Formats: sequence, C-alpha cells, structure tokens
Amino acid sequence: MYVIVEAIIPTFFLVGLGLYIRRSGLVPEDQWGGLETIAYWLFFPALIFNSLFNADLQNVPLGDMTFVLVSAIILMAAVMLALYPVFRSLFSIDNPSYTSVYQGVLRWNGFMALAIVQKAFGNDAMALVAVSMASMIPVINIIIVGIMAVFGANGRPSFGNVLLNIIKNPFIIASLLGLAINLSGIPIWDPIASTVEITGRAGLACALLMVGAGIKLKHALPPVRDVWFACILRLVGMPAMAIGFAMLFGLTGQPLEVVIISTAVPTAMNSYVLAKKMGGNAPLIAAIVTWQTPLSALAIPLWLALVRSLNLS
Repeated sequence: MYVIVEAIIPTFFLVGLGLYIRRSGLVPEDQWGGLETIAYWLFFPALIFNSLFNADLQNVPLGDMTFVLVSAIILMAAVMLALYPVFRSLFSIDNPSYTSVYQGVLRWNGFMALAIVQKAFGNDAMALVAVSMASMIPVINIIIVGIMAVFGANGRPSFGNVLLNIIKNPFIIASLLGLAINLSGIPIWDPIASTVEITGRAGLACALLMVGAGIKLKHALPPVRDVWFACILRLVGMPAMAIGFAMLFGLTGQPLEVVIISTAVPTAMNSYVLAKKMGGNAPLIAAIVTWQTPLSALAIPLWLALVRSLNLS
C-alpha cells in the first residue's frame, strides 16, 4: 500500500500548488477559465484517445467494468432520491442544496483518477480509466442534469439539449474514437500519433492545478452537516456499492482497483459551474469538493487495502 500512497501524494501536491498559485495571484483568476477550456477540449481528450488507442484491450474486461460502474451509479442515484424526503423534512435541506449534495455524491473527478492510476499502475492501466469514463460520463450526465432540472432553482433543459450535450462531450468522443480505432486495427501516421501523445501529456498536470485553483477555503470552514453527508456517501457509499457489484460480476484484480479509485475520488470541479448555471447551491458544492479532496487521499488506500485483504485484487 506504500506504493499507492506514494502514487497519490504527487497528485495532492499538484492540487495544493494550484491552490497556492491562485491565491498568490501569479495567474489572474479570470485566466483560469481559458486553461480549463483548453484542457477540457484538447489535453484530456488527447490523453484519453492515446490511452485507448495504444491499450491492449484484449486483457481489459470492458463488459464487467461497465456493468459494475453503471450498476453502482444507478443504485446510488436511487438511494439519493429515496433520501430526499429525509433530507427535506428531518434536516431541512432545501432543493438547491439537495442538488449540490446529489452532485457531490454521484459525480467524479476523472482528472484525478487518471493521475493516480498512471502513477500507481503505469500507462497500460490508463485504458481502464478510459473505460470508466466511457461507462460513467453519459449515465451521470443524464441523471445529474435531470435532477438539476427537477430540483434546481432554475433551468429546465429539454431532453434534446441533454442528449446533445452528452453527444458533444469530448471525453465520450475521445473514448469511443480511440476504442473504435484500436479494435479496428486502423494505423495512424506516426507524426500524428506523436502529436496526440505530446498533447495528452499536458493534461494531467493542468487538470490537477485547476482542481486546486477551484478550491475555495472560505466556503469550507467550518464544514457544515450537508458537506459531511456528501463526503460519507461519496467516499464510503460509492466504493462499497462498487465492491458489492464487483463481487457479483466477478470483477477482480487491477480492473477492480481502478473501479475503486474511480468511485472514491472527489466530485468533479465542473459541478460548481453547473450549480451556478442551473440553480444549485454553488458555495456548498465548492465546500464539498474542498473536503472530499484530502479525505479521498485517506479513503482510496483504505479501500484498496480492504480488497487486497479479501483477496479480490
């Protein structure tokens, strides 16, 4: 487990560096948006495509990983809906705050998962994270946008708009394209392949710096009760459900460990943007991300140690 902890530490060093850079004013706050845009549309799609294109997919349990991840997401989505009356009546959580807790539990930071897996298992395992992305991103986006439409303070997107946003998602496009070219055996000219590889290398560092830059300490201290709901359900509930479904579907080894990392990383930073646009509680989701980020550094090694002690890995 020392290797796993050692793999996680550089990830959080970069997150902390991003926080320092933003607070120091070295990079003006209004310029982070440009970096986020280019990473979202270029760096990370290149990294995902390159990982899937070069991966030995004959040894990747695509079907089992997809079933485990999607099943865990759907079950947690149902649990969160079932808890709505409890949150509303017993804890007086209003609808905008409920949507932020919902996002904090269901959404995941694929940037951080990629960084941890690459450091811990090497480039070959990056294909497993790409499988996680291809499995989780469409399902989560459909569920979250629907929840925001129903419970948010504003914004009522049509089904067509939701579908269009999913189809246009660069992570999904890169995943499907890399997978299709890999399985088809279509060769790519070396200069183009090298360009894609070099572009993708910029993705991990940029993404982790942006995670740190997006942390707002003033929204997180002291942590309120709603933050702890999201942290417990995300860092304890989601990996537990994933392990349960993994045992059901017979998923073991490194794919299971990647599934655990994918379900135990903090929620995505773009949850904050969606909360602002669709009537959620944006300061609450910022606080949730702020606390989930360091707590996940404890949760991930503990969950991995558990599955190894159970001889599932």
